[in-house]
Amino acid sequence: MSLQVINHYERLLDEHAWMQDGFHWTVARTGTLPPSVEEIGARLSRSAEASIEEEVNVASGADLFIPRSVASVDRQKEGYFLFQSQEGGVDEPSVLRELSEKDERVWSITSILYKHKLTYAIDGEIRLTWREFPHGDRPIAHDPIDEDLLLVEDVCREAGIRFSLAALMAVVDIGSGVHMDINWPHAPRPAVIIDDPIW
Repeated sequence: MSLQVINHYERLLDEHAWMQDGFHWTVARTGTLPPSVEEIGARLSRSAEASIEEEVNVASGADLFIPRSVASVDRQKEGYFLFQSQEGGVDEPSVLRELSEKDERVWSITSILYKHKLTYAIDGEIRLTWREFPHGDRPIAHDPIDEDLLLVEDVCREAGIRFSLAALMAVVDIGSGVHMDINWPHAPRPAVIIDDPIW
């Protein structure tokens, strides 16, 4: 099962080569019906009014220009995720703390030019930040995320594959129950547009 999830994200990253340049993927597990896109927009910024666009190109943010922050949204049964290509904001500690106060658990992966970071928050507190994995000792959160990381690390070891960005995405998928479909980046998606930088 875990190896299948890793393979899924390997295929996703291979199919969408533009993601190697950079993306921010923040996942919130709500355990209940997730908030509306409008409610998510309100959580993302206290300093600016968020608007909603029904169809924004995931890869480019369509024709929306800086200083606007564009976060594509996907709502699922177990929670939701926010996605930004290159320019970020959904991975900021203040945003993750805010989202985790309202939702049970929040994971965030930032990948910029082959440098990756995992941040994990719960109850309004950052519990784990792993910069430039898998180098150096992995931080311990004393939380179920540790079990998910160990599970995927063991699967990689047994399969003789490296612990890659796809494996890290699998950790988030397994822990949250929130999934990025391989075709998700193909089509325009709903997005929250914030005129000022997030937070």
